[in-house]
Amino acid sequence: MSIKETNWEQLIQVGGDRLLEARGQLHQAVQLLTAAGISFVEHKPDDSHTSLLWDAQANMFLSHPFGPDHKFQIGLTPQNLTCQVIHNHESLLQLKLSGTTLKQVASDLQFFLEDHGLPKSVFTMERHFELPDYPDRWSTPFDTSDQAAFDQLSSAYSNAYPLIKAISHRDARAGSLLTWPHHFDMAILLSLGEEKSIGIGMSPGDTSYTAPYYYVNVWPYPSKDQIQDLPLTYGKWHTEGWTGMVLRMDQIVKENAPEAQKSMVETFLSQTIQHAETISGDSR
Repeated sequence: MSIKETNWEQLIQVGGDRLLEARGQLHQAVQLLTAAGISFVEHKPDDSHTSLLWDAQANMFLSHPFGPDHKFQIGLTPQNLTCQVIHNHESLLQLKLSGTTLKQVASDLQFFLEDHGLPKSVFTMERHFELPDYPDRWSTPFDTSDQAAFDQLSSAYSNAYPLIKAISHRDARAGSLLTWPHHFDMAILLSLGEEKSIGIGMSPGDTSYTAPYYYVNVWPYPSKDQIQDLPLTYGKWHTEGWTGMVLRMDQIVKENAPEAQKSMVETFLSQTIQHAETISGDSR
C-alpha cells in the first residue's frame, strides 16, 4: 500500500474541552472490547489480547476474535458510540450507548453472549490498568450530542490507520498495528534489537496534549545533545516527562485542504523516522 493511495478525512478546529469530553466517553466505551479480550482471548505476555483492532472499511474498533470458533468480535463505532456483537462478519446485536450507561451495556453484552455459548460469569469489566480521571460513565449515561467532537476523533483514527499501516507493511522490523486500551494510542513498534525500539503512533490526546497528535519516539530516550542537531520541518521535540517528536492537531488543522493536511503528516513521519534511526544507530 502506497501512502499516496490513502484517503484523508479533513480535520477541523474543535475546542480542547469538547475533545476531552468525547475522548473520555470513547475511551471508556472501548473497554467493552477490551473486556472481551480479557475474558475470552488467550492472554499474551505483551498484553496484546487487550488491544483493539481497526476495521478501515467500517471505521470501527474491533476486539480480537474470540469464542469457540474464534469468529466472535465486539465492535464500536467512534462516531456514534454504537456497540456491536459480530459473528463471522455478520452483526448479531447493536447497542447504542448514547443515553445509556456502561454498566447497562456491559450487562446486555453478558446476557447476549451467554445465549451464544459464552458464559456470563466469565465476562468481566475488571482490568489491570487505570484509565485517566474522566467523568464516570459506569453509572452516568453516555451523550454523543457533540457530533463534531466525535467525528474529529473518528477521523483522527481513520486517517492514522492507513499511514501507519503503510509503514508497517514496508518495514520488516514492525510489529502489529494495534490500539492500546490504557493510553488509547494507535501504534506500531519497530524492534531494533539490543532492547532498542522506535515507536510510531497517533494518540487521541493525553495529559501532555488535549487534542490528538502523531508521535515518533526512540527507546531508550535520547539525550538533549542527541536531538539538538535534528530539526523538524513540522512538529516539535517533546521533552517533558518523555522524549519524542510530536505533530499536534492544532498545527495540522492550519492547512485547509485535506491533501495538504495529509502531506504534512507524511512529511513528519518520514523525517522523524529518519531522525529516530539516526539516534538509534540503525540508519537504513
